[in-house]
Amino acid sequence: MHDQNRYTFLKVFLFVFFLTTGFSQAQERCKTHEWHHLKMQHDPQYRTRFQESEQAGFQSQHLRSTSVDTTIIIPVVVHILYNNNVQNLSDEQVQSQIDILNEDFAALNASVLDVPGAWTGLVKDSKIRFKLAQQDLQGNRTSGITRTSTSVSEFILFDPAIFSTTLGGQDAWPRTSYLNLWVCNLQGNALGFAAYPGSNAAQDGVVINYRALGRKGTALSPYNFGRTSTHEIGHWLVLNHIWGDDNDNCLGKDFPLNQQNIDDTPNQASPNFRCPRFPKLDECSTSDPGIMYMNYMDYTDDKCMMFFTPGQIFRMRQTLDGTRDSIQLSQGHLLPSFYTKDAAIDSVLNPVKLAATRCLQPQLRIRNNGSDTLTSLRIHYGLYEGLSKNHTWSGTILPGATELISLPEIGTAMGNQVMEFRLLSTDDNPVNNYMSAGFKVNVATNSNCSGSGLTVYPNPVSGQSVVYVRSNQVQSQQSLVRLYNALGQLLFEESLPVNAGDIIPLELGALQAGVYFVSLDGDAFIESTRFIYLPYEKN
Repeated sequence: MHDQNRYTFLKVFLFVFFLTTGFSQAQERCKTHEWHHLKMQHDPQYRTRFQESEQAGFQSQHLRSTSVDTTIIIPVVVHILYNNNVQNLSDEQVQSQIDILNEDFAALNASVLDVPGAWTGLVKDSKIRFKLAQQDLQGNRTSGITRTSTSVSEFILFDPAIFSTTLGGQDAWPRTSYLNLWVCNLQGNALGFAAYPGSNAAQDGVVINYRALGRKGTALSPYNFGRTSTHEIGHWLVLNHIWGDDNDNCLGKDFPLNQQNIDDTPNQASPNFRCPRFPKLDECSTSDPGIMYMNYMDYTDDKCMMFFTPGQIFRMRQTLDGTRDSIQLSQGHLLPSFYTKDAAIDSVLNPVKLAATRCLQPQLRIRNNGSDTLTSLRIHYGLYEGLSKNHTWSGTILPGATELISLPEIGTAMGNQVMEFRLLSTDDNPVNNYMSAGFKVNVATNSNCSGSGLTVYPNPVSGQSVVYVRSNQVQSQQSLVRLYNALGQLLFEESLPVNAGDIIPLELGALQAGVYFVSLDGDAFIESTRFIYLPYEKN
């Protein structure tokens, strides 16, 4: 009863706190600073621990000479707190967030190509990587994802219930071995917050609104590129906001005063929102190149966040060599024992960051984490939320071994893209059967990609009621030929044998003018494309 009374008091206190600190602002990207100050004011033990951890960081300047070429792998356990099925995020959405973290911390994200020339020399790989936990403290296999059905419809900000199984949330795994990432429905417009070193071990980690995790499913624009987690993990590794959290003046910096020798970010007055135009000046940086609004520690939209500086990377690695050093010794990311059947996508080798042409050949490294030898795989792949191609691979991958698999060529559009890959084979451990990769296409081509894609002609279809569909595949298959309208409604379906080079006529009849999609769906491949129908115009 005492714990319940204390919890009720904390909820009332936090509610009043939000009312007096502008919680109802239209945009609340990050609340880490507010949580930190709340604890500094009302938790003497936290204040002491935080100050001690900061002092330890100041005394670790010798760490700057430590090699930063070693890769640090951080095991992540994602705690999904859901009140309904929508909030119970898929394994793939969680994995898409891990993929984004690894891109961002390795400077392999597509947006890094847009860093202004004044700062391209600051783009650097942090050598910090993230992986869903594969074993718990007892040495048992785990997916790295916990799922808790909660009666709490939405959690107030900083709610202790988030971190407590008995109160409707989920207890933390030991912070000495794991980064805890809670995903839940946060009340209001807050996207997330993080714990600085020195926090209570039971609440140490990162909390993310379920609408801002990863780049699939429930992630909503403009926070659907996973950068909320990148930003908050920056805080978890002791980074400040880029403007120094100094109440809109030019006195504060995002680096402590006695670490100015590693400070490589411009002085900045206040946070930036949406996507500013370069160069942007303010009262703290009055000349070109201005302020670094594309830094991960600002408040811009996800698509406009691009990089950490070397100074920020040093600060994060200093934390991992200091107050969070125990996590480097964690075995949580290592699989403790074999499954019988466990094919895993180990990494994407192509596309990565940049594709020289829109016609590209994807490459995957597949790892056999099972005790049985792998002899065949079915791989489904395509552009974001549009998996369109199947490939059947056969060969031999021994237990514990890896194999580089090149997939048939696929066409993409210009600009920023995401390629998705999924293993369709029967598996005892499906959580590692999905991976995504963000990249940019800078060079256009008008040619059809060889061995892939559909050709529809004429396009637009004007003055006639027949469109012709040709498969560019070299494989034959029994296909379901389908026609959809722009709303995704199925208008026509027929099963046909389709051979290489076959031309299939589709009668459009009395369909109205508009955009339509045609697909060929079979065991060997799935292809789709769009065309425009203008029945009332004449050639």
